[in-house]
Amino acid sequence: MKALLLSAILGLSLFAQANNEQQIISEQIKEAQTITKRWMQQQKQGTNARDLYAGNPEKADYLINGIPAYVKQINPKGIVFRHYVGKAMPIVLETRQLKTGITPYIIMNPGYSREVYQDLVGIFLTTPNTPPEKVGLPRDPNYDYIDFTLYDGTPVVQIEKEILLIPGRPDMPEWLKTLYFEYRRTGRADSKYIETFKRADERGGVNPTFMKVNIKSYRLNGKVYKL
Repeated sequence: MKALLLSAILGLSLFAQANNEQQIISEQIKEAQTITKRWMQQQKQGTNARDLYAGNPEKADYLINGIPAYVKQINPKGIVFRHYVGKAMPIVLETRQLKTGITPYIIMNPGYSREVYQDLVGIFLTTPNTPPEKVGLPRDPNYDYIDFTLYDGTPVVQIEKEILLIPGRPDMPEWLKTLYFEYRRTGRADSKYIETFKRADERGGVNPTFMKVNIKSYRLNGKVYKL
């Protein structure tokens, strides 16, 4: 009798965990879909750029607002994606989810200019055929990664052929979050941060976006593991 009771309790616990997991996935997808819809509306308004080195013919640093016309949604169903992972590999494997980083999409033109697309933020993805140096990471044949598919409904946009993105709300360094919360509390902040904080307000705050994924395989310390 006791064994049957314990089995029933375990079954209910697993059922509750499964339901909770599905709810988390649904909420994450809904948030990303909302952000994607906003991007596609924003795209119709075009982009505008500000050069931090305006007037200098030898150097340019463009801060670009808006969603470029070449950014397009794709259907991720059945596609295996890759995400190169650094020190966060243990938590990624444990939670089976990725989160947005701090850095937006940037085009570097070495020796002359940098183009920072401030609104192209989220979880960056690529393909299993793309080496890390092609997405702005150090050249390393043993760079840790996960290969995965996405849950149905997860939105993905393509920026370049090998650079894709799940639209999301970016993370912030902890020191900047502290200043942001102080700004929210008092309404006061150093003028150089005001634009950043207003942009965070428009995005719904400074908490990063997370997304659950179906991990198929991963490389850790040079060894590939299949799940």
